[in-house]
Amino acid sequence: MNTNENFEAYFEKKFTFVKNDEWVLPSTDSLFKDSAWRDEHFMAMKEVLNSVKSLLNDKGELWQKHTSYVSKAALVIPYIKDRIRVEILTQAWCKFFEILSSYELVPSESLIFKSFHLCEAPGAFISALNYYLFLKYPDISWEWFANTLNPYYEDHNVKDMIVDDRLLFPTLRNWYFGKDNTGDITNPKYLLEIKDVLEKRGLVKLVTADGSINCLDNPGEQEFLVADLQFSEMLIGLSVLAPEGSFVIKKFTLFECMNICQMYFLNCIFKEVHVFKPFTSKAGNSEVYVICLGYSSSASLSTYLDHLREKYLANKEKAMFPESLIPESFMFQLRECSRMFLEKQMNTINKNLALYSSKHINEKVLEDEKRILAEMYIKKYNVISSEEYNSWRLFPFRKQIWTSFHCERNKSCKFMYFHALGETFDNLMKSRSMLWTDIVLDIEKRLNSCFPVNPKRNLDHLEWHILWQERNRMKSKSYKNWMTCGRKIELIQNSKFCNPMLLYLWNRISHHPQVNSENHEVKTVCYWDIDALVSLMYELKNVENYHLILITVMQLENNDKDPILSHLREAFPLNQAFCFDLTSEVLELPNESNIIYINTTWWAHSLHQENIIKHDLTRVLFYTLKAMKNGDFLIICVQSLLTRYLVGLIFMLMSVFEKFVTVLPNDASPASSGQIWAFGNFQQPEWTSRLLMHMKCILGMSLPENEEILEVIPITTLCGSRFYEYLLNLNNNHVLTRLRTLTAVEKSKLKINE
Repeated sequence: MNTNENFEAYFEKKFTFVKNDEWVLPSTDSLFKDSAWRDEHFMAMKEVLNSVKSLLNDKGELWQKHTSYVSKAALVIPYIKDRIRVEILTQAWCKFFEILSSYELVPSESLIFKSFHLCEAPGAFISALNYYLFLKYPDISWEWFANTLNPYYEDHNVKDMIVDDRLLFPTLRNWYFGKDNTGDITNPKYLLEIKDVLEKRGLVKLVTADGSINCLDNPGEQEFLVADLQFSEMLIGLSVLAPEGSFVIKKFTLFECMNICQMYFLNCIFKEVHVFKPFTSKAGNSEVYVICLGYSSSASLSTYLDHLREKYLANKEKAMFPESLIPESFMFQLRECSRMFLEKQMNTINKNLALYSSKHINEKVLEDEKRILAEMYIKKYNVISSEEYNSWRLFPFRKQIWTSFHCERNKSCKFMYFHALGETFDNLMKSRSMLWTDIVLDIEKRLNSCFPVNPKRNLDHLEWHILWQERNRMKSKSYKNWMTCGRKIELIQNSKFCNPMLLYLWNRISHHPQVNSENHEVKTVCYWDIDALVSLMYELKNVENYHLILITVMQLENNDKDPILSHLREAFPLNQAFCFDLTSEVLELPNESNIIYINTTWWAHSLHQENIIKHDLTRVLFYTLKAMKNGDFLIICVQSLLTRYLVGLIFMLMSVFEKFVTVLPNDASPASSGQIWAFGNFQQPEWTSRLLMHMKCILGMSLPENEEILEVIPITTLCGSRFYEYLLNLNNNHVLTRLRTLTAVEKSKLKINE
């Protein structure tokens, strides 16, 4: 058993730089002028570490479970949960609470305190700071602002971002994603934009930067891969930080030229610089936090930062400073710092490997150590129970979104992540060189592992739905600020309205050049239960004498093979078709009771139609709604409903009808098959004219070529309700069916026998 002194060492993984008078900023003339250089001492450390890390290349989910089990910090989160209910309790929360309790980041004399948090999702640093202020500075007035990759932006790869928005969603007003709506701080324009935003809010006394990127494809070059992100964090953080402020940035190893220069730079402009690895940081990884206290901000430093930014953008591949201008006294300290953390990391990896191989773990001793260390954490950092904290929370818990891939189901999300993306480094390397046959089989295996076949879907029973809460949200007197614009979406890689791992697998196979969309199109068979839909329509209203009106933007003969249309024509003999001219300013419908039918899946030959058809559909719907009469029905078939834009359109439609119902294609349907949304009994509520004006503004919006409208209804209106849960369930079922069918057809074409 460890002694108390040894236990204390777990909380003291710290290094403090001792400043020297010769540590001065190099002139701006030297910035990014020389080629990138290497220090042989640091390169030797890198080689040793990578040789140890390479032993983990074949380790996957079982290794993750093993290291989680043997972690000495494993009981800290359960112990905190027993005492306090915070907004979001994660390992990051525990780490930052340690940092706050170990270094004076909050000025004790301040009555007003402002903080800014970069790369902050899911928001644990903010939550930890809130609890810390509650304990230590209950009278302080705190304002915070944050940034992260926007979890709602559809062109972010799910591998590169955190989709958990439990804290972000109810505090969305405090987050800034930039004018491009991506939240990408490596975009050079972001720095200028956020400076302008924060200058209006007052001096920021604390900046945190907790950014990282997925380095599973190349773990040996983690430091190099995150360099651009970390440089952007530093530039932005220092550009908005007030004099005497504090800056906390996550780093990994400090071996490369860029990090050596950044560490020297920080030591030159802050009174104190510390490197700290919290007890609750995973002991086997390279993560450390650089704590900078007492910022020496000045007009000359602001000019220096401007030069730094300009020269970095022009010469990213060059060294920030020449090696000759970095004093040996600094290099000596940085080597000592790096060596200390290197030895601790390698020691942990080797211990974990030994335990993993032997399978003989003294569980009683291990559990006792976990318990003692968790109790030490609670006592050392003064984590106490308090009913008063309920009123200090950042938001009421009822405002959090609970979805099938968030919160209490996070464990299943981790399971999916491993099984959908690849368990080990070795597997990831193999996937790069896979033949098409192997890719199809690999996706089928991962699909069955993540989403076992469910013989009965819970959406197959058709019924009308009324969502009064959603209708009420449309009573807003103005929709002026409801539109959000940003960088144009080239590929839907992420969606708030679908399980992210499911969408990842779909994109991996459906975008492959071997897939021909024509092999997955609907021909003549009807895969939707149109009879059940028609019966529901009769239940709602006597539609016997209604006219069925087809509205399309294609040549009319192109729709003759549409099996949905054929079945509807059998049910409604009074029918006609209109080919809508997209340049037209009017749509004249028969002066009868009508059932309008729009099938966008025939507008493009693609498995990814949503981005292609959304603007044409907006125009068609605008003129259709203008021409509709009370009691009319509207039936729309769309291939997918994944973007905020198209979901917003559906939401608007729902608000002007009495009821709606959805019809999914059956399990035998081709991958291009769409989902049917039928809206019954058009009502023209009092907000209809405002809604039409809003749609007119959408159609009239003029934007640069690389931008587009991303939202037509705020995400906060689309989510957090029964509608959101319903749509998420619908999309998961639909994408899963499309993915299974696509994989089965491609497998059949390859004549793969199992």
